[in-house]
Amino acid sequence: MALPTGYWGIDIGQCGLKALRLEMIDGQPTATNFDYVEHPKILSQPDAEPDQLTRQALETFLARNTIKGDSIAISVAGQSGLARFVKLPPVEEKKVADIVKFEAKQQIPFPLEEVVWDYQKIAGGEVTGGFAMETEIGLFAMKRDMISRYMGHFNGVGVEVNIVQMAPLALCNYATYELLKKGGPGAADAASEPGEDTPRGKKKCAVILDIGTDSSNLIITDGGKIIWQRPVPLGGNNFTRALTKEMKLTFAKAEHLKRNAAKSPDLAAILRALRPVLTDFVGEVQRSLGYFTSTHRDAHIGYMVGLGNAFKLPGLQKYLAEKLSLDVRKPTKVERLAGDQVLNDPVFEENVLTFPVAYGLALQGLDLARIRTNLLPPEIRTDRVIRAKKPWAAAAAAALLLGTGALATGYAVQLGKTADKDLQAARKKASDAAKLADAQDAAIRNKEAELEKAKNDVKAIVKGQDERLNWVRLDEVITEALPRPGDDGNLELPNQRPFWQTGKEFGDRALEKYRQRVREGVPADRAWEDDMSQYLARVNIEVVNTRYVPDLKSFLDNADNYILNKYGDKMFDEHSAKTDCELDPETKRYKPKAPEGGGWVVEIRGWTYHKDGTTFVKNTVLRNFQRVDKFSKETDLTKGDKPKVEKYLMGVPDPVKTGTMSHPFLLSVRKVDNPQPNQFVWINSSEMEGLITPAAGGGGATQGNPISGMAQRGAPGDPRGQMGSSDGGLPGGPSGMTGGRGTWTPISSSSSASGGAGGAAGGFGGRSGSIPGSVPGGGSGGGMRVTVRGLSKPGGGSIIPGGGTGSSDSARPGGAPTVPDGGIPSPGGGTPGQAQLATPKEKPRTEFVLCFIWREPTPTDTTPEGGASTGNTGG
Repeated sequence: MALPTGYWGIDIGQCGLKALRLEMIDGQPTATNFDYVEHPKILSQPDAEPDQLTRQALETFLARNTIKGDSIAISVAGQSGLARFVKLPPVEEKKVADIVKFEAKQQIPFPLEEVVWDYQKIAGGEVTGGFAMETEIGLFAMKRDMISRYMGHFNGVGVEVNIVQMAPLALCNYATYELLKKGGPGAADAASEPGEDTPRGKKKCAVILDIGTDSSNLIITDGGKIIWQRPVPLGGNNFTRALTKEMKLTFAKAEHLKRNAAKSPDLAAILRALRPVLTDFVGEVQRSLGYFTSTHRDAHIGYMVGLGNAFKLPGLQKYLAEKLSLDVRKPTKVERLAGDQVLNDPVFEENVLTFPVAYGLALQGLDLARIRTNLLPPEIRTDRVIRAKKPWAAAAAAALLLGTGALATGYAVQLGKTADKDLQAARKKASDAAKLADAQDAAIRNKEAELEKAKNDVKAIVKGQDERLNWVRLDEVITEALPRPGDDGNLELPNQRPFWQTGKEFGDRALEKYRQRVREGVPADRAWEDDMSQYLARVNIEVVNTRYVPDLKSFLDNADNYILNKYGDKMFDEHSAKTDCELDPETKRYKPKAPEGGGWVVEIRGWTYHKDGTTFVKNTVLRNFQRVDKFSKETDLTKGDKPKVEKYLMGVPDPVKTGTMSHPFLLSVRKVDNPQPNQFVWINSSEMEGLITPAAGGGGATQGNPISGMAQRGAPGDPRGQMGSSDGGLPGGPSGMTGGRGTWTPISSSSSASGGAGGAAGGFGGRSGSIPGSVPGGGSGGGMRVTVRGLSKPGGGSIIPGGGTGSSDSARPGGAPTVPDGGIPSPGGGTPGQAQLATPKEKPRTEFVLCFIWREPTPTDTTPEGGASTGNTGG
């Protein structure tokens, strides 16, 4: 494709079309042609038809000028585009384009397929050891439909556009080349102009104020690293409207008066009418300059250059200079271009203030511009490259066809000499043998496909086998971490022992009474005896709730803000693992440090009657989960010193190995001084649910789930069990969502039959009932009755078949023990003395919510994204 001989910069504004043609002649940029076509009406006037007027201007331009063989650059309004300047992190030089695309997705508020975008390195970019350091880029974008609208005017008259650039960036190119004299032949040094006082260590910048018809562009640049632009929502039409209002003129007469104000005898009246608009205009410019100087401490504004025909208004230059305390200049000629025939033309000199955008566009065509990005849609560029190569491809195809014909003729002569009958018979025999071989190959391939299908069927049958013990193992570790008093318990730290070593009359006696209850049950005549649970260093687990969260960082940040804003408390402290949090040097507060990707968030809602309340929960429950790796290791081995999971699943690692459970924190700890019988106050519903950011795409969440798209144990379609469902769980909650019960009823014949008031939370790991230590009586939808039996160790957590693991002070809040099998007959059953039993006063209760993260290993399954459930729920 032949190189263009000249470059046209075309700027179509509200008042007219400005075009300037540049050409490189003897190494010097030279203006060889120009045109100025004024619209009969301003495009923004109510009775104007913008598309028709724009087409008329282009047709007039084409009638006056020949553009064949030239490259065309056009401008689009800056208000319609987006400009961002971003400093990239250190990255491999070959991956700069990839990191820029990632930044574009973050910075551009539309899908990338709906916009045309381009970028350019502005500063930095030194390569050290293969890494680009301190690279700053300019990122520019505009919606496709806006660009199509601008290009549609040119397509309608048969003009092929080569460059699409935003008007503010074209002005930046003009200012860098013409005003700051950087780039191109005869470029000036970076030193300050004579007599100009630029502070040492600062960069001299020029301010370009281009006053348009409806709005203005403010650009500040040093011609190098600093490029800053802002649209000002005031323009020449605001001056015209002020004249129509104050002087009672039509819009057309007011526009004529404004353009010829210097010759008008009513100049003083005109300036008085324009003063309110001038005040607003100066205020907008002052705010913009103030913001720039506050964000660019290394910049010094040397002077301002005013552009646009509105700058011809008498007194405007002096007014701006006084109000802004700044040297304000108005160009009268072009200094860095050759071509006197164009530059000295009266029409060009009269409208020289309107040509900078066209000037900057043409400079980009000559490759003399500071900003060289192009918003021409890439598919148009590709189509033009292909179209340019088509003639060459056709010539190559013709030459190939000619050569092939000559070669075929030569082979035909040789073939005629070899047309022997015996040779033809041999060829037929060989052909038959080849067909037989192909048939045998096809049969072999069919058998191989059948074998592969059988292998896939077998794999599908055993899919998920390696994860079937994951949730069972997690149950075990959680149980082991729950507080257990006594010398054989797990509260051995110096700051944990005082909670249960409180003497024979208190802690020892409370533990003894608890073990007796578990061992023997509670006779009816001792049902209301004080169980001393205020000295018992154990907790009751009401609900274990799990959700898969694709973005753990968002969840932890939400939880951190929630705890700080609602309770004024800290999510992490100095006792937390350094892999879970880090100290913020500004706020002196520990902030969460999230792992990459997603994982399970486990919420444990429970309560205790211990007298030390919050202090007890933090120093026993939270501290034990902060060192949960210890309990994971202690429970990992069998008696034969072989890992438990590997004993049943060869080669499968422990799913709760060191580091998979992390980030334990207390979402809330609140004391209830006067608890109501049979009711919880703070743990009836999940606080965790509102902190989970919904995943894009969704899927897997059932009807009623307020968190759309979150994976959860027991989601529909999960073949590996459910987390447990509850008739009395969260209102409208999905299957598998465990929720606290609204009320509580102790185990008895009546409560078992009714299923418990409000319904109990579903059991952990897909089992009905509740974790030992929580209040029995609910079960999954039917009020399953649970009996405590089978202690794993004296004073240890009990294992309840069908219920999970944990511990229990008593069978109901307030210390009332579980009635043994057979129970107290319900009223009306005729048992004497039941009516005389009095309900004791409830003890103060501390309710808490603890959360942690579990990253479940899934060797043969895929981690859920967008709501697909995973993880073996056991049961």
